[in-house]
Amino acid sequence: MSSLKNMKRNVGFRTALLLLILLLANGLSQLKYYRIDLTSERRYSVSDATQKMLRGLQDEVYVRVYLSGELPAGFTRLQQATRDMLNEFQAQAGSQLRFEFIDPMEGDENRRKKVFQDLAERGLMPTNLLTREESGKTQKLIFPAALVSYAGREIPVQLLENQIGFSPLEILNHSEILLEYKLAAAIRQLSQYRARRLAFLSGHGELNEIETADLRQSLKARGYEVSEFDIRSFYKIPEKFDAVIIAAPTQPFEEKDKFKIDQYFMKGGKLLWLMEATNASLDSLRNSPTGQFSVGRELNLDDLLFRYGIRVNQDLLLDINLCNPIPLVVGMQGNAPQTELFPWYYFPLLISDNRHPVSRNLDPVSARFCSSIDTIRREGVRKDILLHTSKNSRAQLTPTRVHFGILSSKPNPAYFNQPELPAAVALEGKFESHYKNRLSPEFLAVSDTSRALAFSEDCENGKMIVIGDGDIAKNDMRTDATAYPLGFYPFTRQVFSNKDFLLNCMEYLTDSSGLLEARNKEIKLRLLDGIRAKAEKSRWQMINLILPVMLVVLFGLAYSWRRRKKYGQ
Repeated sequence: MSSLKNMKRNVGFRTALLLLILLLANGLSQLKYYRIDLTSERRYSVSDATQKMLRGLQDEVYVRVYLSGELPAGFTRLQQATRDMLNEFQAQAGSQLRFEFIDPMEGDENRRKKVFQDLAERGLMPTNLLTREESGKTQKLIFPAALVSYAGREIPVQLLENQIGFSPLEILNHSEILLEYKLAAAIRQLSQYRARRLAFLSGHGELNEIETADLRQSLKARGYEVSEFDIRSFYKIPEKFDAVIIAAPTQPFEEKDKFKIDQYFMKGGKLLWLMEATNASLDSLRNSPTGQFSVGRELNLDDLLFRYGIRVNQDLLLDINLCNPIPLVVGMQGNAPQTELFPWYYFPLLISDNRHPVSRNLDPVSARFCSSIDTIRREGVRKDILLHTSKNSRAQLTPTRVHFGILSSKPNPAYFNQPELPAAVALEGKFESHYKNRLSPEFLAVSDTSRALAFSEDCENGKMIVIGDGDIAKNDMRTDATAYPLGFYPFTRQVFSNKDFLLNCMEYLTDSSGLLEARNKEIKLRLLDGIRAKAEKSRWQMINLILPVMLVVLFGLAYSWRRRKKYGQ
């Protein structure tokens, strides 16, 4: 009898102890949020840079997500991924971040029209999805987008990517990968204490405001302060500029202007070089029946770039595997010319296969008469190739004649045997001034007495990006003199990733927090073998029906046997 009382007392004590442990654990969990991400690709974690930004918020962030209601399976997955990411953001930001999911299709027709118009005015565009039902095909508008608000301002965020040549499942997967970066970048843009300042350099025949209209507008929409700076009119480039864009210069640089660029870079400024190393042009080619004689441009920048560890070659890249077509007249029908599209090997589509956050997970970038880039060994300077040609390419040295006759016969792949030629390179590390040990004592004596002209012979954490084609930043123009979106190719009406690539370049150059690293997240698609799943459908259905029942029965038998053995006496 006493043993039975002791047994009951022990059971009661253990139960009370278990309840106490659970209450303590629950109380501690309220004080300190903690979760363990066991996925190999860290799917449910955010980067250190994102955590630091969220913990430092000074005002409340409010996120409205319009991905709600009855959604197809793929968009339901994107909705859940967005919810998981915002929950993780909320865990880091605490009460400084709130969010809600809104169904824009809710309500009557008038209410929906009003919501659609309001979202369109805010820059949120819908996706017209065609779905198959028993009654037939139906179209449905879905808004895979969000509005992020902070301190009285708001920014639209498109959650769905638009990628060329990818399946819908791959596009949704890529959209899920970029969720952290898109949402964090929007919050950072709203909460930063001052706008990052950029300058388009002028004075040497660079691309003008009309030719770079869409890029400038896109930079402003990202929160940058963009201005024009004529380097010839000032004695130096102001250090207030976070980065300087040198967009396709066509005239030689004087030594004094090179010195201004060098000292701006040595004092911590960042540089984006968009180089036009040759004079090749499609307009000049069309106006000449015998083709264009293409030569290299003498910009007087080779020695400066060489000192930094880079060389832009005076050549033209040709790619027979990835290139854009151009229209050529093949005949006349009455008085109207008949045209066809032919692959133009001098317009390569540049790609990337590395993990650098600037070019990772991007569509091809459209280039025109691009030049190759060589890297030179420099101690302390890291070089990453951001863009290159495909495996079927070659570099044609200048001077050379460019003509349409190259399209009269099928290209021989044996002649295109220079794979993956670099066309864009990022350089980072410790750089030495091009003018180190080259300036006269008299100049140094003068500059040492002036704080504004103080000579810097090196920089510890320099960053620059060099691209072998200035047309990457140039938007085409419509007949009404308005600009096409950057990356839009009028002859095929495709949109390439020129804009995203250049925006990533500026983010890399100007952001010291490391937020861009969030683009490097990778989520693997673990897909079922569709053919095998269909063939073995009945087998797996039977296993899923019978196996759980058998496990429960076996557990019950084992439990009964153990009790009989323990208490049978």
